[in-house]
Amino acid sequence: MSTHHFVVSQRDSVWQFSFRVDVTAPFTSKQAAIDAAIAEAGSLDTEDVEVLVRDADLRTQTIWRAGAGTLTEHEAERLAADTERDTDA
Repeated sequence: MSTHHFVVSQRDSVWQFSFRVDVTAPFTSKQAAIDAAIAEAGSLDTEDVEVLVRDADLRTQTIWRAGAGTLTEHEAERLAADTERDTDA
């Protein structure tokens, strides 16, 4: 599990992403926020970074990991299940 997380979420009908305590917004769409978060995450000088999308029910899905590129839907679901299992342990 990565230690650097960019979290994409929607707040008050506006898409945003956060990294540490900084919030970058507004974005006109979920995809625009995801693309910007991936670009920012990819610019870090580390392989220990990932981009997560958090929905309104606070479910989190990893959609990008450094060195892996954009994950397929199946890979993202598998990674989300692994991450949830790790946090429950």
